[in-house]
Amino acid sequence: MLSEAGCRKGQYFSFDAIIASVIFVMTLILLLSYWNSVRTYLDYQANDLNKEAMRMSNLLFIPPTYASGSTSCATPERLGLALNWTDRRMNESLIRCLALNTAELRASLGSSYNVSIVIIDIYTNKEYTFGLDPSKFISSATEVSKLRRIGTLHNSTSGEDHIATVDMYVYR
Repeated sequence: MLSEAGCRKGQYFSFDAIIASVIFVMTLILLLSYWNSVRTYLDYQANDLNKEAMRMSNLLFIPPTYASGSTSCATPERLGLALNWTDRRMNESLIRCLALNTAELRASLGSSYNVSIVIIDIYTNKEYTFGLDPSKFISSATEVSKLRRIGTLHNSTSGEDHIATVDMYVYR
């Protein structure tokens, strides 16, 4: 006949095995989750459309450049929406003045892909769209990359700053 001490040792061993199994499963889940996030990040970086969307979205937060002698804000040589090199807030009066179609947008961003930009002021719900409206090309495009950035819109007349979303669609 077994003594009570012998039974307790078996119970302690099974409790240790349960704890070890739980730790092993949690470690396995964490490892698989980390691997999945790294793989997704690498896939995102490998796609040409995604790389181009990142490059062009960075260009939006620099000041625009105009051809020599041009004063019209409607047709910049190189598109940028920032106030200046030290102040990266987007200039709302410049955004209102811009009138770019898809071809002009591609040229001003230096891209071979079709581009559409939608800026939405979160505070006032004003929407500014450059290029085609996304609802018109999403169903017919063969490949679409959407990138969302957050920026600050500066209204020079009122001096107010509002948070805005900048959605950039790169498609072919």
